Amino acid sequence: MQILRQIRTWLGLAYARWRFRTDRDYHQPLTEFFRSARSILVVLPMGYEDANVAGAAFKRLLGGAANAHVTVVTTGIRATPLSDGRSEVIRVDEVDLNPFFLPRNNIMHRVIAHSYDLAVDLNLDFVLHAAYICKASRAPVRVGIRREHSDTFYNVQLNLDRSGSPQTVYGRFVDLLNMF
Repeated sequence: MQILRQIRTWLGLAYARWRFRTDRDYHQPLTEFFRSARSILVVLPMGYEDANVAGAAFKRLLGGAANAHVTVVTTGIRATPLSDGRSEVIRVDEVDLNPFFLPRNNIMHRVIAHSYDLAVDLNLDFVLHAAYICKASRAPVRVGIRREHSDTFYNVQLNLDRSGSPQTVYGRFVDLLNMF
């Protein structure tokens, strides 16, 4: 069963690379890309505990972008610190993914209904549908953690030391983003 899952993931990744093969990222200054963002897409980690910790850390950072429109992509139905009344929430469940672990059209239509200045994937591990959503958002700045396959999806990659508790790791993530 694990081999079948790996094959499906590989096929999904191959499709994503083919789909985005002509997309080019153009040189742009990275100064103040976070503070100047008017519309932000945030993809929370899978799993409620990590989503809660990451959401709390990122919410502190959003204080500097108080007027920004925030769209939160999350799994599950429980509330996170970012799913307050000010944010638009898009929930992605297993049924919203195709057999190759890519988001179905209904999810993608909701994501691309807005244009984004910044897309941030808060997953510590590579999650194909989250990376795909960030790339498909067409945000000029797409931030993710440096890991295998990240070059395909993100144009800003943070090389985080992942040792320590999730609170510590997400705190480092937010501190790095706060520099911009």
